[in-house]
Amino acid sequence: MTNFESRVYSISDFLEWDEKGQLILNPKFQRRNVWTPTARSFLMDTIVRGKPIPKVFLRQKINVQTKQSIRDVVDGQQRLRTILSFVKDGFVINPKHNPTYGGRFFSELSEIDDFIQENILKFEISTDLLVNLPDSEVLDIFSRLNSYSVTLNEQEKLNANHFGPFKTLADEVAHSFNSFWTNNKVLKDAEILRMADVTMTADLLIAMIEGIKSKKDVSKFYTSYESNFTADPGLLASNFAQVISDIQNIFPDGLKDTEFKRIHIFYTLFTTLFHLRFGLQELDKPRLDITANDFARVASRLDSVNSIFASDNKFGLNAEQLQFLEDSQRATTDRSVRKRRTEYLIDLILQ
Repeated sequence: MTNFESRVYSISDFLEWDEKGQLILNPKFQRRNVWTPTARSFLMDTIVRGKPIPKVFLRQKINVQTKQSIRDVVDGQQRLRTILSFVKDGFVINPKHNPTYGGRFFSELSEIDDFIQENILKFEISTDLLVNLPDSEVLDIFSRLNSYSVTLNEQEKLNANHFGPFKTLADEVAHSFNSFWTNNKVLKDAEILRMADVTMTADLLIAMIEGIKSKKDVSKFYTSYESNFTADPGLLASNFAQVISDIQNIFPDGLKDTEFKRIHIFYTLFTTLFHLRFGLQELDKPRLDITANDFARVASRLDSVNSIFASDNKFGLNAEQLQFLEDSQRATTDRSVRKRRTEYLIDLILQ
């Protein structure tokens, strides 16, 4: 026997229920966590852009005294609190999330767009309605739902807990190069589904801003950038795209048959080309403004990297090649190792 019904309700429906006292936002089994202003802004930006949000669970029961339906919010309290607060002019969207509508209260949005307020109120929220179920049944349902949940990896936890401009930038840049990651065999579809593309992109963006860092420092920068991110997202995205374009020009046949498809070697290829064109912090190496005339020469120099890994006889490698090989096999994401690999490729290209 089905214990729930799937429905779709608009924001105006929830607003009407709240105003009539028919929406209970704080039942005894609801979690009490409170969202940050950044998280609230990110949710409303998602709605303003017309993108879907997670579904809400309501328990509907009848108040026999008033003969009205009462809806307990079983899951989605903070989402609904945020939405209702916004349409009641409780806060504004951060301009860093949305330059068009940021900084204005809901009542002021009509000054920008005649239809935006109506579109927000008409925004539909997928809802599972639990009808007349006792607390014990509600708790059992969610216990069963959580039994099938996949444990979040580190990047998924970062995305769940951060909503600032750096998180948004890393997501957007990573997703914009989806075909590049897969066509070049840098990442598999299954890895991208678990946000490996965002992990790698965030790691590279941090290098562009701060210089080469250890991968273990990514979470630290997510936290610090949440409240203090002064870099220009547009410039970072543009420079990132330029380096990807350089890679495509140097390797017209792609990376899938090279050592550079390996994530830690790709990281080094990216930081190398970024330094040559734009310069990395704390890296005392010459730069080179690579032009179309340089692509074939750079490709020829980088081709020797494949031979380092293909060599059956390590005694045929010189000291620098041996060091690069070791740095590509041990502690591959440590800062010092990453820095040595990048310096090796820079010297290889400039020699």
